[in-house]
Amino acid sequence: MKLRAALLGAVLASCSAQAGAPAPADVPSAAATATAVSVTDSAYGRLSAKTLPGTRCAIEVHVSAPRLGDVPAPTLDATADATGAVSVTYPAPALPKQTGRYVVTCGSTTANADFVIAGYPIDARHFTARIQVAGPTDQIAGVTARADPSLAPVRDRDVDALTRTLVSEWAAATRGLSTLQLVTAAPADIVITVLTARATSHLTREADGSMAIYLFPADDSGTLSADNFVAVALHELGHIWCCSGPDASADGHWAQPVADPLLQGVDRFGLMNHPVQCIVFAAGIESCPNRFSERELRTMGFTAIPPPPRSACIDSKNALLDQLTTLKAQLAAAKATLDASDAALASLAQQIKALEAQYPGGMPPSVYSQYTALVDRYNASLAVERTQLSSYNALVPQYNGLVEQVNGLLC
Repeated sequence: MKLRAALLGAVLASCSAQAGAPAPADVPSAAATATAVSVTDSAYGRLSAKTLPGTRCAIEVHVSAPRLGDVPAPTLDATADATGAVSVTYPAPALPKQTGRYVVTCGSTTANADFVIAGYPIDARHFTARIQVAGPTDQIAGVTARADPSLAPVRDRDVDALTRTLVSEWAAATRGLSTLQLVTAAPADIVITVLTARATSHLTREADGSMAIYLFPADDSGTLSADNFVAVALHELGHIWCCSGPDASADGHWAQPVADPLLQGVDRFGLMNHPVQCIVFAAGIESCPNRFSERELRTMGFTAIPPPPRSACIDSKNALLDQLTTLKAQLAAAKATLDASDAALASLAQQIKALEAQYPGGMPPSVYSQYTALVDRYNASLAVERTQLSSYNALVPQYNGLVEQVNGLLC
């Protein structure tokens, strides 16, 4: 507005001068020296304009801020190239549906152009996130948990794990369908705030559609492991799109867990159930789901969903379980053979003792030959049973060793 008033003043002064005395022919008018500018392309995140070559331009980006989250940079600078073309792109975080405006000033001339912001939801195919740590005195709307300075070391460990692994874990969780880009400074599509307090991590959604994620290193059940903390972050990111409709509960989770036939182990039911079912392994290590199920990926808008990548841990576990199945069958057969040998030996022993009880003073020759034959059969069967027992006992440590290997796998 100030620039337009100055131009109007210049025009009035020129008219006044012309009324008093004609201007010399070699003095250009204000209209001739003005720098023309026109907007040729206007969209959220990019702008193209045309002006004189080499002209420096200032671009104002006017949008309505969301209740939660970031806004794009309010001003941009650009210089027209040798053809007079001005082109800028900039990070454009997700915002509520609205019409924004560019104010483009090149030299002494200004042009305006509107652009449409489609609004939420965030595009799951590619989005940006930034991680920030709340200070001990920061007031977060809707968060009442008190800061606990003793959790600072755990918080720092968790933030480090999240920073190092979130991008790759998100790619794996979404089967490569979605790309998350971590940015270190505003603006981002979603802001993840880590607080030094004990509470339940959650995603907050405002009436204008804007969202924010709040993560805590501990909850009422105790301190989270770093791996569990990352899994919780994946879960809360999933809430950007999931879950609603007849299959969902009022709190935004699946009402009933449904197994994904292509997922195994702790990931079988996906990430968006409540409560999230974790497994504590024999080593005391907790493992929580970190892969989205097919129905969860569909809530993100994906339709062509590939099978999940193979898991080396699951492959190893399945191979060991196959070996266990074979050994279990061998042990069962060996046990059945031993039981049959025990029964035969018991029968022979009973016959031998019966003859000894019947003839305490000595056996007639015909009976004695029968008796010695029974003893010979018993001794031969006993030797066979000892061999069978050795074979059975050799299988037991193999079986137990495989069980220990299976229990040692974190899947």
